[in-house]
Amino acid sequence: MFKNEKGAVLPVTMVVAAVLIMFTLYSIEKFNLEKMFYKNVEDGLVLDHILLLASHEVQNMVAQDDQIDEGVLHFPNGTVEYVVISREEHYISLILSALTKQGLSRKVHFLYDKEEGRLVKWGEVFT
Repeated sequence: MFKNEKGAVLPVTMVVAAVLIMFTLYSIEKFNLEKMFYKNVEDGLVLDHILLLASHEVQNMVAQDDQIDEGVLHFPNGTVEYVVISREEHYISLILSALTKQGLSRKVHFLYDKEEGRLVKWGEVFT
């Protein structure tokens, strides 16, 4: 036996090991939460991107043919349905309903100015 050995090595080792194990488990849990948050943000950005692409596509269709009423646009990550809800002298009001492959959905209402050829108003429809 060594001179300075007093029998306290095992409890200290156990405490240090327990602290390291708790820190490891905490880090794993934190990583899993961050991974879920990243996935939710990614899905939301995919939904926003689909809506943006659909709005540009619908604006191009309205600029070429003023008599569109409704339809469906298919994208690799989801689909968007568009419906014209009102036509005025200078404006067309549309609703876009997007659904991603992950199951997220959102409806937006936008107002398109025919004379200027641009989007005037954009707002989310809460149901």
